[in-house]
Amino acid sequence: MSNQAQALNALFKPSEGPQILSVDAADSTILIALHVPDQLSWFDGHFPGQKILPGVVQVNWAGKLSRSLFVKHDAFVQLSNVKFKTMVMPDTAMQLELSYNAAKHSIKFNYFNNTDSFSMGSFKFMTQ
Repeated sequence: MSNQAQALNALFKPSEGPQILSVDAADSTILIALHVPDQLSWFDGHFPGQKILPGVVQVNWAGKLSRSLFVKHDAFVQLSNVKFKTMVMPDTAMQLELSYNAAKHSIKFNYFNNTDSFSMGSFKFMTQ
């Protein structure tokens, strides 16, 4: 595991965050390979009888990682174009793509793997 992946894993409590496996950066896009452990506290009680990762948690993870990688000191302004397409179940391997547009102070996020698109959306930040 790279130093950057270790640093990003440190952003989350073990019971609340994904396991970040690798981080690949190219220009203004970062691709994060992650695993969703089955013992996350978020799975408890969200849907009776079925463990499903809540959409708000996916947005929170993308926001926390975006802020750490791109906009450390900027203020969050808006969340838009959010779509939840496929449920995220325990033990899922997926990618998170974060694309930063400096001119618009925005970051698009997209969770996916080889077979599914899970969720996507966009954050807007304001420079302080």
